[in-house]
Amino acid sequence: MYKEKILNVLRSSCSGFVSGEELARTCGISRTMVWKHIKSLEREGFGIEAVPSRGYRITSAPDILRPEDVRRGLRTKIIGREIHLFHKIASTNTLAMEMAANGTPEGAVVIAEMQTGGKGRLGRTWISPQGNLYLSVVLRPNIPIHKAPLITLTGAVAVASAIRTMCGLEAGIKWPNDILISGKKVSGLLTEMSAEQDRIRHIVLGIGVDVNMEMGELPPDVRSLTTTLAAEAGAKINRTALLQQVLRDLERWYQKFLNNHADVLEEWKKLNMTVGNRITVSGAGEDLDGLAQGVDSDGRLIVRLEDGAIRTIAAGDVTIVKK
Repeated sequence: MYKEKILNVLRSSCSGFVSGEELARTCGISRTMVWKHIKSLEREGFGIEAVPSRGYRITSAPDILRPEDVRRGLRTKIIGREIHLFHKIASTNTLAMEMAANGTPEGAVVIAEMQTGGKGRLGRTWISPQGNLYLSVVLRPNIPIHKAPLITLTGAVAVASAIRTMCGLEAGIKWPNDILISGKKVSGLLTEMSAEQDRIRHIVLGIGVDVNMEMGELPPDVRSLTTTLAAEAGAKINRTALLQQVLRDLERWYQKFLNNHADVLEEWKKLNMTVGNRITVSGAGEDLDGLAQGVDSDGRLIVRLEDGAIRTIAAGDVTIVKK
């Protein structure tokens, strides 16, 4: 508690330096305790300069996610009402599903700096080195089960919008769950659901964004198809600010989705990079080739095959061939 107070005072100082006496008086502790908390912050990676007769000031901050920093200025009502942050866990989606089954409220967010068993679509492993965003959000929408795939599209719109706002990059969406920049994947989403015959118990929306990781940490076959926000922007990205923007945009688009599904579909169409392209679809029971013509009201991809037949795809891997 006192450490956070000291950090907040140092961050809000207009002059830069804050004396040990002022920190002690503001926090209601001794100057010896101030010094101990300063050393604790330094061990966490904060650069803190100490100058006799002037005091302390922050010179640098570590690239770590802290629950207190995420909450500060978040200004959401539902998404982020609970934040559970871990340095390393197997999978944020797995933990979030367990927490949701045990009654955690809608909007709870599970975040990890690293995952040892991250999950991708179709049972694939999601490689999860440090420096990125890995989070899962618990949702409890009162919608028919067949509308659940629209949650993935809603999440994709939110993530693409957040990247555009924070990084100024032209992020687009490849159906059903990939965010691309310059034709390379920078983010993926994975939706998991628990439902009864006629109702949804809960949905967990998992989001992974490649932010500041070193590309050399990825296998060579993945590296050629992947990019990071830092690589595209030419500078390191503030992960806390980006995470806050993702949560804000997710709340905004989730509320729009609950009020009117069509609003999300309309925005998805503006950001999509699939419709109008020749594509191949695999993992849908059979491999298909055709022209992506659109998505229906349930978020399924509409494909016109070479023989003119129209197929509607609920799930699968899409590869964009050409216009």
